[in-house]
Amino acid sequence: MVKTKYTGLSQDGFSLIELMVTILISSIVAIAVGTIVVTAQKSFTDGSKQVQLQRDYGLIAEFLAGDIRSGIANSSYIYTDSSTVNTGPAVDGGRCLKVGLSATEDQIFFQGGKDFVIVTPSGTKTRLVTGVVDTLWFYYDGGSDSNRYVNFDLAMSKNDQKISTKHRFFFRN
Repeated sequence: MVKTKYTGLSQDGFSLIELMVTILISSIVAIAVGTIVVTAQKSFTDGSKQVQLQRDYGLIAEFLAGDIRSGIANSSYIYTDSSTVNTGPAVDGGRCLKVGLSATEDQIFFQGGKDFVIVTPSGTKTRLVTGVVDTLWFYYDGGSDSNRYVNFDLAMSKNDQKISTKHRFFFRN
């Protein structure tokens, strides 16, 4: 039988220091990857919110522009708010616009809370865009009563995303 001398050093496995260095390096890599994933998710979420806000904004602007342009002469009016449409006097600036589409049909647009609301000629009230409208203000600009521009200011926000613009449309009122 051959005897070998025991030196006290094992040639099999990893030492404690090697194991600790490996765990430290793995932890640093895991933290870096986690930070990248969280940052990418936040960027994606913020981008999605901005796209949704822009889509809602475009929808409101499209509805208003189309109906203002197609309104008939001398039948579009601005009111202080939606509660004064049939009872109060028309004003030069307010939160509600009534557009005459024909001699017997009107379309009404207004801000209800943080919502953009449309009342169709049949009387159906639809909250087209909800929870994001900060300001919707209609006002007249231009010359005589027969040649007015209808303007509207629209400001929208959701969380930290914001859009704010002014529009001007010509129609004979």
